[in-house]
Amino acid sequence: MRKNQLFAAISVLLVTGFLLTSLTSYFVSRNSLRKEIETSQLPLTSDTIYSEIQRDLLRPVFISSLMASDTFLRDWVLSGEADEQKITKYLNEIQTSHNTFTSFFVSEKTSKYYHSSGLLKHVSPEEERDAWYYRVRRMGTDFEINVDPDLANMDSMTIFVNYKVYDYDKNFIGATGVGLTVNAAINLIEDYQNKYGRIIYFIDRTGAIKLASRSSTPAVKNISEIEGLSGLLDAIIADTHHSHTYRKDGKTVHLNSRFIDEFGWYLLVGQTEGQAFHQINRTLFINLSIFAVITSIILIFTYLTIRSYQQRIETLKGIVPICSHCKQIRDDKGYWNSVEAYVARHTDAEFSHGICPECLKKHYPELADETENLASNHTP
Repeated sequence: MRKNQLFAAISVLLVTGFLLTSLTSYFVSRNSLRKEIETSQLPLTSDTIYSEIQRDLLRPVFISSLMASDTFLRDWVLSGEADEQKITKYLNEIQTSHNTFTSFFVSEKTSKYYHSSGLLKHVSPEEERDAWYYRVRRMGTDFEINVDPDLANMDSMTIFVNYKVYDYDKNFIGATGVGLTVNAAINLIEDYQNKYGRIIYFIDRTGAIKLASRSSTPAVKNISEIEGLSGLLDAIIADTHHSHTYRKDGKTVHLNSRFIDEFGWYLLVGQTEGQAFHQINRTLFINLSIFAVITSIILIFTYLTIRSYQQRIETLKGIVPICSHCKQIRDDKGYWNSVEAYVARHTDAEFSHGICPECLKKHYPELADETENLASNHTP
């Protein structure tokens, strides 16, 4: 019974100690990584994505800006738009040299919509598809980025950069710009998602999703329809750069938002904890596996050691058959052993030989008498 109790106590202490150490280290690492995601990793990734998106998506803004300030374009408009082939050639050259999906100019004076392939149509305030032009004419900023179907390309969804064009006296004379296909922008977003392992959305101030990857739910048009994000819109638009946390599908998601002034959109970059904690969980699993192996070896060794000592103790505690004459002891195999040999084999005791007074008198009477005389002479 005591053997089992001792073995159980050692097992509990060993397992409890290792588990407490491993789990404490695990949760400390989780909390540390969670803090690092919120304060360092995600903001840094968001900044990197923002810089790369600026480089790739602001390029058409720069091209449109150059078109709006181009002296050829303004001089051609102010001279009466006499030769349509010149503007067609100009727009085609812009589209070809800068590898844009489309390029255009709409004249305020004639309402003509010029395209890289030629005159496309006349815009009208009564035409719903031309509402963008009249919106651009009224807006206080010099340009906008808008997602619309492109009439010149079979209504393919296109990201247009619409830029105001002024004459030399700052009078509005039309709108120009270029367009990128939505698919090209989505491919760009998906490249970033695969590269950084993040969730990426572009939204406007109403929460409407302007751009997202194909893996996002197609029917979702606003972040208010996404679990966990619906209550964060006010917090997102209240700050130009902020970190948030929400729950989706039972998982914690860390979100970094920042306002892109050039687009008038918010860039949302999210990361689930599961992605970041994968390595920590794997490390914990490996540690527990190693612990299980080492603990098993230690417990087996401990059990065998305890059993060995217990067997020795139990042998001496039982009935020991001893010869009534020579005092030899019979072991469990039927062999007779001297007391010294038997005890030495079953315990850790060692013997040093001497002679008791009775045996001294019996076997060495002269020596016994001398010993007694010496003892009596020294007695005070």
